[in-house]
Amino acid sequence: MTITVHGLLHVAVVTEDIDRLTAFYVGLLGAEVAKRLELTSPRFAEGVGVPGAKATTVHLRIPGAHTVLELTQYERSVLPDPAAAPSNTTGLRHIALAVPDIAAAAAELRDRRIEVVGGAVEMDAPAEARGVRFLYFRDPDGNLVELIQSPTAPTA
Repeated sequence: MTITVHGLLHVAVVTEDIDRLTAFYVGLLGAEVAKRLELTSPRFAEGVGVPGAKATTVHLRIPGAHTVLELTQYERSVLPDPAAAPSNTTGLRHIALAVPDIAAAAAELRDRRIEVVGGAVEMDAPAEARGVRFLYFRDPDGNLVELIQSPTAPTA
């Protein structure tokens, strides 16, 4: 037997500064704050498996996406190694967003002084990926974000 799934609802990012990260995604991607929740119930702590956990969560709607980006700031959080993990580190590593024009997106990142990781590239192999253009950048918390332009995407 399998679990019946009806869709991917959200991708969660835990942050130390929810206001800064919210402003980043709203300002760069035109995301809209769908809701902001103060999670203080003992049931929340029980559900996340962290005794006494309290948190603030913001749900962001990314234009054109059905999945919500959920930002969460815990009252007390555990910090990882301060060095940002490279893209080949195991575990959840990046979020990917479709864009109509990778060159325009790269220019916007450059104008905002947001560093592109590696560079914007166009795939030449394998044949199934030929023509796909993509780039990676990091948000203010060091999380990797990938922007992808399909070879069939109309440019803006």
